[in-house]
Amino acid sequence: MADNRAFSYIKGTSAVANGERGNLVLTAEGLEFKPDSGSKIITIPIEKIMDATIQGTIRKRLCILVYDSNARYYFSVSDQETWRDTISLAAGIYRKILGINPGSRKNPGNPGQNPAPVKAQPPPPATPTQPPKAPPSAQKTTPPGPTPSKAPTTNPPQKSPSSAKPQAPPQKSPPPQTQPVASTPQNTLKPAYTGPWPSGQDYEQSFQMLRMSINPSLGKIDQWEVVKNSKTTGWYVYASGNYGSIYKIKADDSKYYAVKCFTRKSGSLNDRYMKISNYLSAKASNMDFLVHFRYYEEGIKTRKNPAFFFPLLKMEWIDGMTLNNFIQMNIGSPKILKSISENLLLSVSSLQKAGIAHGDLSGDNIIIGKKGEIRLVDYDGIYIPDFKGQRATEMGHADFQHPKRTGETFASNLDNFSALIIHLSLLALAEKPEMWEKYNQNDPDCLILRKKDFLDINNSEAFGVMMKTRNKSIKRLGAMLEDYLGRGPLWEGASPRDVLSL
Repeated sequence: MADNRAFSYIKGTSAVANGERGNLVLTAEGLEFKPDSGSKIITIPIEKIMDATIQGTIRKRLCILVYDSNARYYFSVSDQETWRDTISLAAGIYRKILGINPGSRKNPGNPGQNPAPVKAQPPPPATPTQPPKAPPSAQKTTPPGPTPSKAPTTNPPQKSPSSAKPQAPPQKSPPPQTQPVASTPQNTLKPAYTGPWPSGQDYEQSFQMLRMSINPSLGKIDQWEVVKNSKTTGWYVYASGNYGSIYKIKADDSKYYAVKCFTRKSGSLNDRYMKISNYLSAKASNMDFLVHFRYYEEGIKTRKNPAFFFPLLKMEWIDGMTLNNFIQMNIGSPKILKSISENLLLSVSSLQKAGIAHGDLSGDNIIIGKKGEIRLVDYDGIYIPDFKGQRATEMGHADFQHPKRTGETFASNLDNFSALIIHLSLLALAEKPEMWEKYNQNDPDCLILRKKDFLDINNSEAFGVMMKTRNKSIKRLGAMLEDYLGRGPLWEGASPRDVLSL
């Protein structure tokens, strides 16, 4: 170690390695273990430290993983968790300062293997083994770990209507200017991840140790702060669903961002989000009801899978209320409800002109700002012309979708049915506010009509109450809905402009 070690001292303790007792010291230069017996000193330079983990079930030991080989060094120390976290943080800061990209290093293998005992000289490299293949049903995992391998990809499966809990709180942000997707350099020699995908609980643990979990390529992560959800004591997550979990961070620019971590995988996620970002940047940069986002193929690692970085989305944080909460707050203000409804239809019409469909318009994917501005969030099911001929990646909230919608239902007019349902419901609530309490019943995944109503509209109690109003627009919209249910999900006769004209 360098002679100036005293000036770079970080931590020290008595420890046992290879059956010998001695002193373990962490400095800015690295780790040093000096046996009391006077035998050979073990030194691990800071730039060689890939990560620190705790291994073993009965006899737990601090394990130091080393870059460019399969070497692992084991130390028995007290307060193992503090040592693990401190070493991982120190190594991460070193890489950040020197601009070292861990992805360019040789894959160290699977940390889950049983390594050889510690030796004064690191053992020769062993052939890395790929992680075990995950069962189809595997879904969740969590926090920090080391070197990224080729980033896994996620595929958003179908979204369950009741899966988005807790709901994301109000949000606010600057005008959206979507930027091309950023992804970290890939090492084609590294194996693709094939194990179980992280769960919301896994990511929750990662955000408890953010600086050791986020890929340094995302920016000045040492200056990031995680914002806890005040509505869920002790938890960081703001919203969760079938696709992933949402967290809130304050970045180095002092702005707030939403970070979405995926709990499902697919081989097309990276390509999909690259195309979405590029298309929105080129064709929808002036649509201020959309949200700026950036996709990172290698974004966050978890403690269960410390050798891999998983993808994430970083987007501007939007302050406001979900549509359902907004209705609850303004149920006695018909003018406000009508105004919001018209603005939504105009937004959907703008999307269609650009060849875009949101794909999942619903109560929790529509955010209303403090000034009544509309922001559409969650682009997992979005359609752009690049996806023509492909299957939809999700089916949307069932209580907002045409009952005949399938995976083949994927085109720019996909939002027609959802927009009609929302507009009709808001106009009905403006006329009969008592319908909200009776037919919504605090359900965040619908308004006042549900899929069961669409399947038997003539015997729907809620629809029958709507049609008893004297409002001619509501009656015409009701007739349009009946006609629409007898047609296909992509009927062009119910475009947002057609709906507005009634």
